[in-house]
Amino acid sequence: MKSSLLALWRGLPIPVRRLAHQVVGAPGSAYKAAADAFADARKAHVQRTAQNRAHRRARRRNLPPTLPITIAGFHGAVHGLGEGARMLARGFADAGLPVRAIDLSASVGFPVDLPVPFSSPGENERGVVISHINPPELLRWARETEGRPFEGRRHIGYWAWELEEAPADWIPAFDLVDEVWTPSAFAADAIRKIAPARMQVTPAPYPVYLNPRPAPDRARFGFPDDAVIVLMAFDLRSTAQRKNPYAALTAFQKAHAAAGRSALLVCKVVGADLYPETFQALQDLVADDPSIRLMTQNLSAENMSLLTASSDIILSLHRSEGYGLLLAEGIWLGKPTLATGWSSTVEFMEPASSQRVNFTLIPVEGDGQIYRTGRWADADVDDAAAKLARMLSDDVWRNEIAAATARNGYVSFDREAWLRMTRGLLPL
Repeated sequence: MKSSLLALWRGLPIPVRRLAHQVVGAPGSAYKAAADAFADARKAHVQRTAQNRAHRRARRRNLPPTLPITIAGFHGAVHGLGEGARMLARGFADAGLPVRAIDLSASVGFPVDLPVPFSSPGENERGVVISHINPPELLRWARETEGRPFEGRRHIGYWAWELEEAPADWIPAFDLVDEVWTPSAFAADAIRKIAPARMQVTPAPYPVYLNPRPAPDRARFGFPDDAVIVLMAFDLRSTAQRKNPYAALTAFQKAHAAAGRSALLVCKVVGADLYPETFQALQDLVADDPSIRLMTQNLSAENMSLLTASSDIILSLHRSEGYGLLLAEGIWLGKPTLATGWSSTVEFMEPASSQRVNFTLIPVEGDGQIYRTGRWADADVDDAAAKLARMLSDDVWRNEIAAATARNGYVSFDREAWLRMTRGLLPL
């Protein structure tokens, strides 16, 4: 014990040791300052030790893929990343592979609202671990566990990013993974820009084909029989600046006035309780408009599918997306989509079944929480309004677009294509 304390003492910065010597017998405030400095140094030492152990256990060894497949992510959370982890787990199960799950929801403060249908990996199981969390959460998880979940396993990071270049502070996480998967080619291009030369970064879109296709039930949500229902959905935790609901609200109001027929815009909002000021601003914006409804209750994946199936048009004037799950789910459910024509969503928004809104690329501003530099799209609200007005008023055209969704051959909508893709990525 004495030798370990001595080693810790010698590892402290010289100014800290000098201060400690100076305050022996000094007034209480000086003593407290020295004690705090010692505590901070000890905490930093513990963190460095944990981080070093994590990197030793998790450093890339290019182990071959074996079974089972463990998906680590926010399985229990009502969150886009949570739904992505759940879909990946179901996709591998659909391929007949043994799947395990590690739920990290509580570790980042997400409420655990959904059951996790897969068991945790056994103590002696190895196989492949796919961490469906971005590098900041991965680095923290590795430090907290000292890398034990990765030891002896091939480790694949499944990362999503929404701008043209991933953040530089993600770079240390490459030391913890053997390869990286992403939900889109757009995200893969962004991550390759900061990846080490030999790091494989591969698009592996979600298996949306696994989602149910329920019959519409407008009465379940109190939708009027004679109205065209437009659905938009966004998570305020993903920032209102990126999701850009204000542009969509304005476009709908203009389109509704021009179309001259009954329509209802349903805004499904997640995270309203965490961002009350932002949500209040939205409420104030639509308070006098009965054609717009804000919806905040948590929905299971099945009920979200039912809500989408009960709508007529899916709308998103996002500034950027790393995948665009709502739009993909809308296409799978046979719904016409109208969205900003930039970033990952154009990979599956075929012109026959979707309307792409014109845009201008602008610098990222006003969103220092997550997105600090780069550029993203500013959707043309007038172009969106004109296209939406036609979708609202022309039932024949809207139905033609809806029918064209059945011919969309994107890998997310094609079971055999998705299984071929994963067999190529994981030759088990």
